[in-house]
Amino acid sequence: MKRRKAMYQLLALDMDGTLLNRNKVITPFVQQTLQSLIRKGVNVTIASGRFPASVWLHGQHIGMTCPLVAFNGAVILDANTGELKHGYPIVPAAARRIAELAEQTSTYVHFYGYQELFVREINAMNASWPLANVVIDPRKPLAYEHYQEQADRIQVKAVGSLLNFVQANDVPLYKATMISDDTQLLDELYKELGAQQEFALTRTGQRRFDINAAGVSKRSALEVVSHTLGLAPSAAVAIGDYDNDIDMLQWAGLGIAMANGSELAKQAANAITASNEEDGVAKAVNRYFLSCQHA
Repeated sequence: MKRRKAMYQLLALDMDGTLLNRNKVITPFVQQTLQSLIRKGVNVTIASGRFPASVWLHGQHIGMTCPLVAFNGAVILDANTGELKHGYPIVPAAARRIAELAEQTSTYVHFYGYQELFVREINAMNASWPLANVVIDPRKPLAYEHYQEQADRIQVKAVGSLLNFVQANDVPLYKATMISDDTQLLDELYKELGAQQEFALTRTGQRRFDINAAGVSKRSALEVVSHTLGLAPSAAVAIGDYDNDIDMLQWAGLGIAMANGSELAKQAANAITASNEEDGVAKAVNRYFLSCQHA
């Protein structure tokens, strides 16, 4: 059936597992296809659980000008400047409850400020967080000396007791992440926190889950973005691969799951594109935006 190309006017992209391949790289084909779409006047944005700095750097790499979404929807930022437009932090009392639970169960947790990762102590895992958020150039080894300017946009700060920190802290905390190799314990913590009405929880892997303030999601942030642009959800396409993308896939006029995505994400989608190893984003854009025909 033929449809007008202008039917969809907003494209929202998850990053890991979607926009990025397994090496965390935006392939040239995906980049060029998205740039072609932007030149045609379509709004292209990112909706990710990553730091605002990482979302902004990748948006700049492609040439996005539409407001961007970070921290699973807790932050909406300006694509041109990287500055905060809207923020939905975890309230201090709720942050304290997260820190208390982590301390009681000896579970690793860290908190995210706008540009800072707050940790109890620096270790091999969290020390690499800034470097894990840069725009990777396949021609350069992933080492600090090659990406210093980008990596320095995110600071890892050791604060000792996180419980003491959140009790005294006056900096907005937009997200927390619990990480554990004990998947049974992690499931129990997920259920305990999920039973409380003050949190929005999203699974981001077998060993971790993210915690945001209640009501925060990629969908809620994209509703703000689309309203700002004067667009209805029916004009939006969302592409994602994991459980934290489900709400935006269901919200958009067209939700597309990656072939490498979770079964729940695929069930929530209207269509499935190729995997992130097969330039699935570019293929979806060519099919639903740049082609005259929609299958």
